Amino acid sequence: MGNRSIYRSIAAAAACAFLALPQAGAQTRETAPAIPRTADGKPDFSGFWNPPYVPNMAQGKEDQVPYTDRGRAAFLNHDAREDPTSKCWYPGVPRIMQSPYPMQIVQPPGYFVILYEYMRLWRAIPLDGRPHPPNMEPDFMGNSVGHWEGDTIVVDTVSLKDAPWTWLDTAGHQHSDALHVIERFTRTPTGIAYEYTVDDPKMYTKPWVQKRTITPLKTTPGLPELIEYSCNENNKDLPHLISTKPALPEPGPAK
Repeated sequence: MGNRSIYRSIAAAAACAFLALPQAGAQTRETAPAIPRTADGKPDFSGFWNPPYVPNMAQGKEDQVPYTDRGRAAFLNHDAREDPTSKCWYPGVPRIMQSPYPMQIVQPPGYFVILYEYMRLWRAIPLDGRPHPPNMEPDFMGNSVGHWEGDTIVVDTVSLKDAPWTWLDTAGHQHSDALHVIERFTRTPTGIAYEYTVDDPKMYTKPWVQKRTITPLKTTPGLPELIEYSCNENNKDLPHLISTKPALPEPGPAK
C-alpha cells in the first residue's frame, strides 16, 4: 500500500471516530434539566420553600449602600430596641422575604399566592397586570400586583407603611412612604432565583438591588411543612430588650 492509501485509511478512521462521538451541543440539550411547568406551560413555583435569612441587606458592605443624607441618618440613629417586629407588627415587604421562616407557594390560574409561616401571613398576587388601587391607605404589607415577563413573575408593591411601623431588615435599614418594591421570581431546576429592588428616592440615591436563591424546604420528620406561629401584642419580653442608642450626656449644673 502506498503512502497516499495509508493516509486515506488514517483519515477515514479518524472521521468515523469523530462521528461516533456525541456532539457537545446535542448532549447539552438532551441532558440539561428542565424546570417544572404547569398544565398551561408556565413555570411551576408551587411547593414549600426556604428563603435565606438575611438580617442585614448591606451584608458587610455598608459603605456601598446608596444612601441619601436622610437615609443614612435614619440608619445611624435607629434603635435596635425599637424593631417593629418586636411589637408583633407585620414585617412588610421586602423584609418578609428575608426572614428565617419557610413559606408555601400556591399557583392557581391567574394568581401567585405566597403563604408564610411567619405570623401566618399570606399574599395573593394577581398576575393580570392590573394597576394598584388609587388612593390606597398605606398598610404593613402594601398592595402587590404582578405579571409575567417570559418565564419570570414580576411583582410590584407600593402603599407600604414606613417607620416606625416597618423596617427593610433586622439591621435597621429604613424606608419612607415613597417605597416601591419590585420583585422577580424565576424558576430554576433546583429552586427559585429571587431578585428584589428597593426604589425609595427619599432614602436612597438609586434603586438598591438584592439577589437571593430560594431553596426547596427540607421537611422535618414529625412536623408539618409550616408550623403554627403566634406573636402576641403586649410582649412581656419588651422591657428586657437592650437599647443600642448612645447614652445621652449628663446634664450640667443649672446656671
